[in-house]
Amino acid sequence: MRCPEYETRPRDLSIRENANTVLILENPLSCLYTNQIRSSQKKYIAAELLWYFAGRNDAAFIKKYAKFWESIQNPDGTVNSSYGNLLFAKKNPHGFTQYDWAIDSLLKDKDSRQAVMHFNLPEHQYTTNKDFVCTMYAIFQIRENRLNLTVTMRSNDVVWGLPTDIAFFATLQSQAVSHLQKVYPDLALGTYTHIANSFHIYEHHFDVVDRMLAHPFEAEEIPPVNTDMLDSTGEKTPDFIFLFENFLNIEKSFNDPLFDWITTNIK
Repeated sequence: MRCPEYETRPRDLSIRENANTVLILENPLSCLYTNQIRSSQKKYIAAELLWYFAGRNDAAFIKKYAKFWESIQNPDGTVNSSYGNLLFAKKNPHGFTQYDWAIDSLLKDKDSRQAVMHFNLPEHQYTTNKDFVCTMYAIFQIRENRLNLTVTMRSNDVVWGLPTDIAFFATLQSQAVSHLQKVYPDLALGTYTHIANSFHIYEHHFDVVDRMLAHPFEAEEIPPVNTDMLDSTGEKTPDFIFLFENFLNIEKSFNDPLFDWITTNIK
Protein backbone atom coordinates (compact mmCIF):
# COMPACT_ATOMS: atom_id res chain seq x y z
CA MET A 1 0.00 0.00 0.00
CA ARG A 2 2.75 2.46 1.00
CA CYS A 3 5.39 1.76 -1.64
CA PRO A 4 4.06 -0.49 -4.40
CA GLU A 5 6.42 -1.90 -6.97
CA TYR A 6 4.05 -0.83 -9.76
CA GLU A 7 0.94 1.26 -10.35
CA THR A 8 -0.96 -0.18 -13.30
CA ARG A 9 -4.44 -0.18 -14.86
CA PRO A 10 -5.48 -3.70 -15.99
CA ARG A 11 -9.00 -3.59 -17.44
CA ASP A 12 -8.75 0.19 -16.88
CA LEU A 13 -8.89 -0.32 -13.08
CA SER A 14 -6.19 1.41 -11.08
CA ILE A 15 -4.18 -0.85 -8.77
CA ARG A 16 -1.08 -0.75 -6.60
CA GLU A 17 0.84 -3.92 -7.31
CA ASN A 18 3.79 -6.03 -6.30
CA ALA A 19 4.98 -8.72 -8.70
CA ASN A 20 5.83 -12.32 -7.79
CA THR A 21 5.05 -11.97 -4.11
CA VAL A 22 5.61 -14.98 -1.83
CA LEU A 23 3.86 -15.52 1.51
CA ILE A 24 4.78 -18.44 3.78
CA LEU A 25 2.53 -19.56 6.64
CA GLU A 26 4.43 -21.70 9.13
CA ASN A 27 1.07 -22.64 10.64
CA PRO A 28 -1.43 -22.70 7.76
CA LEU A 29 -4.43 -22.92 10.10
CA SER A 30 -3.51 -19.51 11.54
CA CYS A 31 -5.03 -17.95 8.43
CA LEU A 32 -7.75 -15.72 9.90
CA TYR A 33 -7.43 -12.31 11.49
CA THR A 34 -9.39 -9.71 13.43
CA ASN A 35 -9.03 -5.99 12.77
CA GLN A 36 -11.12 -3.08 14.02
CA ILE A 37 -11.97 -1.94 10.48
CA ARG A 38 -12.24 -5.21 8.54
CA SER A 39 -11.68 -8.72 9.86
CA SER A 40 -11.73 -12.08 8.10
CA GLN A 41 -15.15 -12.48 6.49
CA LYS A 42 -16.08 -15.59 8.42
CA LYS A 43 -19.66 -15.93 7.18
CA TYR A 44 -18.53 -15.84 3.58
CA ILE A 45 -15.57 -18.15 4.26
CA ALA A 46 -17.92 -20.68 5.90
CA ALA A 47 -20.28 -20.55 2.91
CA GLU A 48 -17.39 -20.84 0.47
CA LEU A 49 -16.02 -23.89 2.27
CA LEU A 50 -19.43 -25.58 1.99
CA TRP A 51 -19.71 -24.69 -1.68
CA TYR A 52 -16.18 -25.67 -2.61
CA PHE A 53 -16.15 -28.99 -0.77
CA ALA A 54 -19.55 -29.81 -2.27
CA GLY A 55 -17.83 -29.63 -5.67
CA ARG A 56 -20.53 -27.34 -7.09
CA ASN A 57 -20.03 -24.64 -9.72
CA ASP A 58 -23.45 -22.99 -9.69
CA ALA A 59 -23.61 -19.33 -8.72
CA ALA A 60 -27.05 -19.85 -7.13
CA PHE A 61 -25.66 -21.01 -3.78
CA ILE A 62 -22.65 -18.75 -3.34
CA LYS A 63 -24.12 -15.49 -4.71
CA LYS A 64 -26.37 -15.35 -1.64
CA TYR A 65 -23.18 -14.65 0.32
CA ALA A 66 -21.33 -12.48 -2.24
CA LYS A 67 -23.10 -10.79 -5.15
CA PHE A 68 -19.77 -10.63 -6.95
CA TRP A 69 -20.36 -14.16 -8.23
CA GLU A 70 -23.57 -13.14 -9.97
CA SER A 71 -21.69 -10.53 -11.99
CA ILE A 72 -19.19 -13.06 -13.40
CA GLN A 73 -21.44 -16.08 -13.94
CA ASN A 74 -21.70 -17.75 -17.33
CA PRO A 75 -24.97 -17.63 -19.31
CA ASP A 76 -25.91 -21.05 -17.89
CA GLY A 77 -25.54 -19.85 -14.29
CA THR A 78 -22.22 -21.58 -13.63
CA VAL A 79 -18.89 -19.99 -12.70
CA ASN A 80 -15.40 -21.07 -13.69
CA SER A 81 -13.61 -20.27 -10.42
CA SER A 82 -15.30 -22.81 -8.20
CA TYR A 83 -12.11 -24.39 -6.90
CA GLY A 84 -14.01 -27.33 -5.46
CA ASN A 85 -15.60 -28.18 -8.80
CA LEU A 86 -12.21 -27.95 -10.49
CA LEU A 87 -10.54 -30.15 -7.84
CA PHE A 88 -13.19 -32.67 -6.85
CA ALA A 89 -15.75 -32.97 -9.66
CA LYS A 90 -14.02 -32.59 -13.01
CA LYS A 91 -12.25 -35.75 -14.21
CA ASN A 92 -9.52 -35.92 -16.82
CA PRO A 93 -9.68 -38.42 -19.71
CA HIS A 94 -7.92 -40.96 -17.47
CA GLY A 95 -10.57 -40.84 -14.76
CA PHE A 96 -8.69 -38.73 -12.20
CA THR A 97 -9.95 -35.66 -10.44
CA GLN A 98 -7.19 -33.18 -9.64
CA TYR A 99 -7.37 -33.99 -5.93
CA ASP A 100 -7.47 -37.74 -6.56
CA TRP A 101 -4.34 -37.46 -8.74
CA ALA A 102 -2.43 -35.51 -6.09
CA ILE A 103 -3.28 -37.83 -3.20
CA ASP A 104 -2.72 -40.96 -5.31
CA SER A 105 0.70 -39.64 -6.38
CA LEU A 106 1.79 -39.27 -2.74
CA LEU A 107 0.36 -42.62 -1.70
CA LYS A 108 2.40 -44.31 -4.43
CA ASP A 109 5.57 -42.31 -3.72
CA LYS A 110 5.94 -40.36 -0.49
CA ASP A 111 8.65 -38.19 -2.07
CA SER A 112 6.69 -37.52 -5.26
CA ARG A 113 7.09 -34.23 -7.10
CA GLN A 114 4.01 -34.93 -9.24
CA ALA A 115 1.19 -34.22 -6.74
CA VAL A 116 -0.02 -31.22 -8.73
CA MET A 117 -3.53 -29.84 -9.16
CA HIS A 118 -4.46 -27.52 -12.06
CA PHE A 119 -7.07 -24.75 -11.81
CA ASN A 120 -6.80 -22.35 -14.76
CA LEU A 121 -7.40 -24.58 -17.80
CA PRO A 122 -7.09 -24.09 -21.57
CA GLU A 123 -10.89 -24.21 -21.77
CA HIS A 124 -11.02 -20.92 -19.83
CA GLN A 125 -9.25 -19.05 -22.63
CA TYR A 126 -12.09 -17.40 -24.55
CA THR A 127 -12.55 -13.70 -25.19
CA THR A 128 -15.97 -13.25 -23.53
CA ASN A 129 -14.90 -14.93 -20.29
CA LYS A 130 -15.81 -12.82 -17.23
CA ASP A 131 -14.31 -15.37 -14.83
CA PHE A 132 -10.73 -16.16 -15.84
CA VAL A 133 -9.52 -18.37 -12.99
CA CYS A 134 -6.90 -16.67 -10.80
CA THR A 135 -5.24 -19.78 -9.39
CA MET A 136 -2.88 -21.56 -11.77
CA TYR A 137 -1.78 -24.68 -9.95
CA ALA A 138 -0.96 -26.17 -6.56
CA ILE A 139 1.49 -28.84 -5.46
CA PHE A 140 1.60 -31.02 -2.34
CA GLN A 141 5.01 -32.22 -1.17
CA ILE A 142 5.93 -34.40 1.79
CA ARG A 143 9.27 -33.36 3.21
CA GLU A 144 10.67 -34.36 6.61
CA ASN A 145 7.33 -36.04 7.34
CA ARG A 146 5.34 -32.83 6.91
CA LEU A 147 2.82 -32.11 4.16
CA ASN A 148 3.61 -28.77 2.52
CA LEU A 149 1.34 -27.02 0.04
CA THR A 150 2.38 -24.39 -2.51
CA VAL A 151 -0.21 -22.45 -4.53
CA THR A 152 0.69 -20.27 -7.51
CA MET A 153 -1.73 -17.55 -8.64
CA ARG A 154 -1.51 -15.32 -11.69
CA SER A 155 -3.42 -12.59 -9.86
CA ASN A 156 -4.52 -11.98 -6.27
CA ASP A 157 -6.61 -9.17 -4.80
CA VAL A 158 -5.27 -8.56 -1.30
CA VAL A 159 -8.54 -7.35 0.25
CA TRP A 160 -11.20 -9.65 -1.19
CA GLY A 161 -9.36 -12.62 -2.68
CA LEU A 162 -6.35 -13.35 -0.51
CA PRO A 163 -8.04 -13.89 2.90
CA THR A 164 -10.70 -16.25 1.55
CA ASP A 165 -8.35 -18.11 -0.81
CA ILE A 166 -5.89 -18.90 1.95
CA ALA A 167 -8.66 -20.09 4.29
CA PHE A 168 -9.78 -22.62 1.67
CA PHE A 169 -6.29 -23.79 0.75
CA ALA A 170 -5.32 -24.20 4.41
CA THR A 171 -8.44 -26.31 4.96
CA LEU A 172 -7.68 -28.32 1.83
CA GLN A 173 -4.17 -28.94 3.14
CA SER A 174 -5.59 -30.10 6.47
CA GLN A 175 -7.99 -32.45 4.66
CA ALA A 176 -5.10 -33.91 2.66
CA VAL A 177 -3.14 -34.54 5.86
CA SER A 178 -6.12 -36.46 7.23
CA HIS A 179 -6.26 -38.67 4.12
CA LEU A 180 -2.52 -39.31 3.98
CA GLN A 181 -2.26 -40.08 7.70
CA LYS A 182 -4.21 -43.27 7.03
CA VAL A 183 -1.06 -44.56 5.29
CA TYR A 184 1.54 -42.28 6.90
CA PRO A 185 0.27 -42.04 10.51
CA ASP A 186 3.08 -39.77 11.70
CA LEU A 187 2.54 -37.18 8.96
CA ALA A 188 2.07 -33.60 10.22
CA LEU A 189 0.82 -30.35 8.71
CA GLY A 190 3.69 -28.45 7.09
CA THR A 191 3.98 -24.96 5.62
CA TYR A 192 1.66 -23.20 3.21
CA THR A 193 3.37 -21.12 0.51
CA HIS A 194 1.33 -18.64 -1.53
CA ILE A 195 2.84 -17.16 -4.72
CA ALA A 196 1.06 -14.34 -6.55
CA ASN A 197 2.41 -13.06 -9.87
CA SER A 198 0.29 -9.94 -9.38
CA PHE A 199 -0.37 -9.10 -5.73
CA HIS A 200 -2.52 -5.99 -5.73
CA ILE A 201 -4.95 -3.55 -4.11
CA TYR A 202 -7.70 -1.89 -6.15
CA GLU A 203 -8.22 1.87 -5.96
CA HIS A 204 -11.68 1.44 -4.44
CA HIS A 205 -10.00 -0.29 -1.47
CA PHE A 206 -7.26 2.28 -0.84
CA ASP A 207 -9.24 4.07 1.86
CA VAL A 208 -10.30 0.95 3.74
CA VAL A 209 -6.75 -0.45 3.65
CA ASP A 210 -5.37 2.82 5.02
CA ARG A 211 -7.86 2.60 7.87
CA MET A 212 -7.11 -1.08 8.48
CA LEU A 213 -3.39 -0.38 8.73
CA ALA A 214 -4.04 2.13 11.49
CA HIS A 215 -5.15 -0.72 13.78
CA PRO A 216 -3.51 -3.98 14.92
CA PHE A 217 -4.20 -7.35 13.36
CA GLU A 218 -4.73 -10.33 15.65
CA ALA A 219 -4.21 -13.83 14.29
CA GLU A 220 -6.95 -16.41 14.60
CA GLU A 221 -7.00 -20.10 13.65
CA ILE A 222 -9.51 -22.05 11.61
CA PRO A 223 -10.15 -25.56 13.04
CA PRO A 224 -8.38 -28.54 11.43
CA VAL A 225 -10.17 -31.25 9.49
CA ASN A 226 -10.91 -34.02 11.98
CA THR A 227 -14.04 -35.40 10.28
CA ASP A 228 -13.31 -35.96 6.59
CA MET A 229 -15.41 -33.86 4.24
CA LEU A 230 -14.26 -35.92 1.26
CA ASP A 231 -12.79 -39.31 0.60
CA SER A 232 -9.35 -39.44 -1.00
CA THR A 233 -10.83 -39.35 -4.54
CA GLY A 234 -12.79 -36.15 -3.83
CA GLU A 235 -16.20 -37.75 -3.26
CA LYS A 236 -18.27 -36.14 -0.49
CA THR A 237 -18.55 -38.14 2.73
CA PRO A 238 -21.96 -38.83 4.32
CA ASP A 239 -21.00 -36.54 7.21
CA PHE A 240 -20.32 -33.64 4.86
CA ILE A 241 -23.46 -34.29 2.80
CA PHE A 242 -25.50 -34.08 6.01
CA LEU A 243 -23.73 -30.84 6.95
CA PHE A 244 -24.28 -29.29 3.51
CA GLU A 245 -27.95 -30.21 3.35
CA ASN A 246 -28.83 -29.17 6.90
CA PHE A 247 -26.43 -26.40 7.96
CA LEU A 248 -29.16 -23.78 8.44
CA ASN A 249 -31.39 -26.03 10.54
CA ILE A 250 -28.90 -27.59 12.94
CA GLU A 251 -29.07 -26.35 16.51
CA LYS A 252 -26.86 -28.89 18.25
CA SER A 253 -23.12 -29.38 18.03
CA PHE A 254 -21.58 -31.82 15.56
CA ASN A 255 -18.86 -32.53 18.12
CA ASP A 256 -16.46 -31.55 15.35
CA PRO A 257 -14.70 -28.15 15.65
CA LEU A 258 -14.63 -27.36 11.91
CA PHE A 259 -18.24 -28.39 11.25
CA ASP A 260 -19.34 -26.35 14.26
CA TRP A 261 -17.24 -23.39 13.10
CA ILE A 262 -18.94 -23.48 9.69
CA THR A 263 -22.49 -23.67 11.05
CA THR A 264 -21.85 -21.01 13.71
CA ASN A 265 -20.37 -18.51 11.27
CA ILE A 266 -22.66 -19.08 8.32
CA LYS A 267 -25.66 -18.27 10.51
